[in-house]
Amino acid sequence: MRLMGKRLLITAARIARLRAQTKPIMRNLALIVSLLSIGSASAVTAGSTSAIMATDTVQVADADSLQIEKFMQLSEIVVKGNLPNTRIKGNAMVTRVEGTALASGMANEMLPKVPGLTGTDDAVEVLGKGAPLIYINGRLLRDMSELKRIKSEDIRDVEVINNPGAQYDATVKAVVRIRTRRTRGEGFGFDLTAANEQDLRYGFARPQGKMNMNYRKDGFDIFGGVYYWHQDYRQLSTLEEVTLGEKTFTQTGPYTMTWEHDNITYTAGANWQINDNHSVGVRADLSQHFNGLNRVIYDEDLLENGALIDHLYSEQTSHEKKPLAWLTNAYYNGKVGQLAIDWNFDFMNGKSSTSRVNNEVSQVRSDVVNSSSAAKSNLYATKLVLSHPLAGGTIEGGTEMTIVGRHNTYNIDSKTSIANTDADITENTIAAFAEYSRSFDRYGTVSAGLRYEHTLFDYKDHLGSDNLHRVINDFFPSVAYSVMLGSVQTGLSYGVKTARPDYFALNDAITYISRYSLQQGNSKLKNETLHELTLNAAWKWLTFTASYEYQKNAISQWAYILDGDVALIKHINLGKPINNVSAFVSATPRWGIYSLNATAGVQKQWFSLVLDDGREMSFNKPIFLFNMFNTLSFKHNWKIDVNLMVRGKGHAQNFYNSYNNIRLGLVVQKGFLNNDLTVRVAVLDALQRNRLNEYGDMGYYTIQQNNRYSTHKLMTTLMYRFNTTRSKYKGTGAGKDAQSRMKR
Repeated sequence: MRLMGKRLLITAARIARLRAQTKPIMRNLALIVSLLSIGSASAVTAGSTSAIMATDTVQVADADSLQIEKFMQLSEIVVKGNLPNTRIKGNAMVTRVEGTALASGMANEMLPKVPGLTGTDDAVEVLGKGAPLIYINGRLLRDMSELKRIKSEDIRDVEVINNPGAQYDATVKAVVRIRTRRTRGEGFGFDLTAANEQDLRYGFARPQGKMNMNYRKDGFDIFGGVYYWHQDYRQLSTLEEVTLGEKTFTQTGPYTMTWEHDNITYTAGANWQINDNHSVGVRADLSQHFNGLNRVIYDEDLLENGALIDHLYSEQTSHEKKPLAWLTNAYYNGKVGQLAIDWNFDFMNGKSSTSRVNNEVSQVRSDVVNSSSAAKSNLYATKLVLSHPLAGGTIEGGTEMTIVGRHNTYNIDSKTSIANTDADITENTIAAFAEYSRSFDRYGTVSAGLRYEHTLFDYKDHLGSDNLHRVINDFFPSVAYSVMLGSVQTGLSYGVKTARPDYFALNDAITYISRYSLQQGNSKLKNETLHELTLNAAWKWLTFTASYEYQKNAISQWAYILDGDVALIKHINLGKPINNVSAFVSATPRWGIYSLNATAGVQKQWFSLVLDDGREMSFNKPIFLFNMFNTLSFKHNWKIDVNLMVRGKGHAQNFYNSYNNIRLGLVVQKGFLNNDLTVRVAVLDALQRNRLNEYGDMGYYTIQQNNRYSTHKLMTTLMYRFNTTRSKYKGTGAGKDAQSRMKR
């Protein structure tokens, strides 16, 4: 049996050799036919031994009627069909990348083009769900910059799970699983990448370089690498804040921010594929952040009841240090009889310290305010997943434990009224989960799961009385059903999720922004609760996804007016639930050298609040999205991409974006030396329309912030690889929600 493009040919000689295996062949044939039925019109054509030119055509729906006796008389069987790029698999959409127009550029550029995904080359999102967990060959992606170092043409497929089941942490709303192509060969290999992002508006550069090495022999794998990048980012904004206290107090003017720092990440590990049933490994990622400089400048007019009373120039300069941080993972993946075992252990630690100087000059009073903050975090996590066949299906169960400790300090000049903070935060979570799935042939596949999480949370401020002890016990059910309805694949899933506040948001320390603006966390924040219902469908090159979400205790920010008309911006739980609905349709046709990946859809929420001044505000305007990725593939490894992404105006929680964001990218790519050497040149945000104008109304306080970002840039990438072999590392990690929250 051999694959000939889109034709599967079984010769008469092959049939003769397999007469003793007729029944397995028939089962495989039925499977092949059912898979091809996912695409457009499919048929099985059979030629008889007595007259090769005579044929019988059997439609997919009649495939089960093939008789073994007739099958044994055939000289050949040809199965024809058009396999779609995207198919439904349970509660997931799987998109083939290898051999398609998606295999262009680096992984971070490719992912927003995948049906079900959107975002930018710096941050991918699942439509209607937000930022996902991303896995590469079963290993959770810990450093998003790694996507900039993986070539899309090395990726086999991408699986988008937009309503994950019980195995995943209850905070995980979406998962993206990337599988790379199998690379053959052993021995030593390496790859080198050099790239630069030249900002075309502000003129600065962001160079980066990477080297990976790998040696593999007889199932034993040693790998390592180093990656350096320089971060330089600018944001130019205009800001208007209006405080409605005893008087109307207005702050308005430009607001600029710059971030600069250097980063080095070291990776090393070993993996041993003992045999087909057992593998073990260990991996360590060490990262260092240095030369950190953050500068924030306010240049504001201050008005009282419309009359100019002062002009404030405030320059905040922060120096940040993050010494070497560790993230290690050890794993065992194996099978004993019919029992599959997947175990992971993670350890993570990190430190950061920031010294900050606020230099304020005004017509009334000039001040210099000094402050400093520091954080120290560590995490221990383990996860065990067992699976076994049961009653015609598969039962999967396991446990996950996460132990997190964090210490925060904040110190400010004693001449201010803001208190210092020295606080410890601990959060320990133990979870157990089970999920059962079974296929009922043409009636579809059903899965149901339940996850239990027990959490102990403690917040203790050694300098004050803001202490909190919280015990949380939650159950999170999930259920999914998928079935073929004619030629349409469908999947429906329901799950209960949660969202926990970042550790920074739980810090009660008040941070000084200016004499008129303060910021504070909230140790009493509750976790969000979300009920999600998701529908997926696929037909030929069209896919559709729709979701409904009920969000309770949504975490947002609110403003409070203090003495002297000072605004305190604080994290809160919104008092009313939010209902969200989203729907998207994607098309991925191809005509000759031209391929199109287009997505159109809408997100809308139903949410209203009674503000402090008695007004009732509705935040219900929908957001429309449209993405259009055009690829022209020429001979001699030439590719041209024209990428357009549009995000319209609309509400998100209690904020309104009043600008239609447009991002246009132009890309040219050429492969040399049998594609071992790749050169890629891109102009991003060519129209300079990547902006966000956000307005928030909080009753006695309103804020309008118009943001312009440094995303108009020329990006050049040069990548060379020699005898590269894909690492067989299979670690998936544990405690991922806590890890991501520690990094913020």
